[in-house]
This record gives sequence, structure tokens and C-alpha cells, in this order.
Amino acid sequence: MLFLEGFTPFLSMSPEQYKKKIWIHFRMTLIWVLVLSLVWEFGLADWIRPSVQSLSESALVWFDTAMHVAIVLVALLISLPSLMDGVEETTRKTVTELGKTERQYKSIVEATNDLIFQLDGNGIVVFANPAVRLLGYEDGEMLGQFIGDLLYMDNVDDVVPRIMTKRIGHRATYHLPVQLRTCTNSVISTEIPAIEFIVDACGLWEENDDHVQTRGQDKTFVGTLCIARPVIKPEDLPTQKDEQEAEVYE
Repeated sequence: MLFLEGFTPFLSMSPEQYKKKIWIHFRMTLIWVLVLSLVWEFGLADWIRPSVQSLSESALVWFDTAMHVAIVLVALLISLPSLMDGVEETTRKTVTELGKTERQYKSIVEATNDLIFQLDGNGIVVFANPAVRLLGYEDGEMLGQFIGDLLYMDNVDDVVPRIMTKRIGHRATYHLPVQLRTCTNSVISTEIPAIEFIVDACGLWEENDDHVQTRGQDKTFVGTLCIARPVIKPEDLPTQKDEQEAEVYE
């Protein structure tokens, strides 16, 4: 695993760049094999072989074989730096791009008024973006709750399986009207027990979509990603500040 991790940066290269890098390494290795073989045959061999003449014929064959294998290994070691050249720079660029992408997605998730949350395989909320404040929740307060307990509807048993869908693509859940309970500990709940949303939900799998959609393939279900768009505008909802001001006027 540690060996493979050293080559991870090459995954960021294009196929053509990777192929070019490999061919350069291959040509340099062949050149070094040729050079070292010539050095052995016309230099070191005449100096070393007399000292091993006492060995049996089969032992001499094994000795020559070992020396040629050693030549190949030395050539690989000599040419390896050329293959690894630029790995540090590629790693830096990869980390920078990943960090940039992560920040972009994070800013989108945190800035949107749409409620984005993830359920595990049992329907438990394991992630929710800051838009949960629309329901009167603080960050992290919704985590650990069962999606069925968050619904303010008569047909909860029918709606929960559609929200907890494992399906992806066109077979996922789209435009599902639901009512989500407001947090009982919030000021909002005294005026509005629930808020109506339109929910899209799709299954999350460890494998890519093509693999998941192929019948008979082994696949691992991770959970369900849900995006709930509020039917009413967030600015129309009462806030704690509004409630406090109303109490003052009363």
C-alpha cells in the first residue's frame, strides 16, 4: 500500500502524459541496461570470473544469471529518479486543486437556502447543511434523528421509503412534497409546526453509477442524499428576533 501511495500523484496526469512518462523511463532503463552490460562484459567480467572458476559449471551459470539480473535492477534504480521527477510538483498541484474544489462545494452547500441532508441506511440523519436553521435547528442539532420523526404528515409510512430511496438516475425520487417539523425547542415552532418542502432524493453508493445500475454486481449502499427546497421563501418565516420584537409591542 505504501508503494502504491507513492504513485498516487500520477493519477492526476492525463493518459498521454502518463504514457509519455512511462516510455521515457523505459527507454532510459534500456540504455542503462546496455551500458552496464557492456561494462560487465568488457571490464568487470574478466576481473571477477577468474575468482569464481572453482565453482561448478551449473553454479557458474547461476552466477552469470544473477549478475544479469543485478544489472537490470541497477538500471531500474538509476532510471527511477527520472520517473519520479515532478512527483512533488504534481502532488502540490493535486492537493491545491482538491482544496479549491472542496472549498467551492462547501461554500455552495453552506450558502444555499435549500436543505441538504444525508441519511444512512437506517434513515438516520448523518449530515445536514446550515439551512436547517429554516426549521429552527442549530448546526448539528438535527443529526442522529430518524427521518420519519421529522415528518409532519399523516402518510409517513408511505413517504419514508421514497425519501430513503436507494435508486439513482431517473429512478430516484423527484419533486416529492413533504412537511418537515420545526424544532420543538425553537421560537418558530410556536407559530409554525411544520414547513412544506419539495424533496429530491437519490441513493449513495461506493461504486460509480454504471456499476450500480448493472444487475448482479456486488455493490455497497452508503445512504441517501436529500435536497429539500422550501415552498415558501425563507425570508417569510418568522425569526427569533421577530418573535422578540412582537412580544415587546404586546
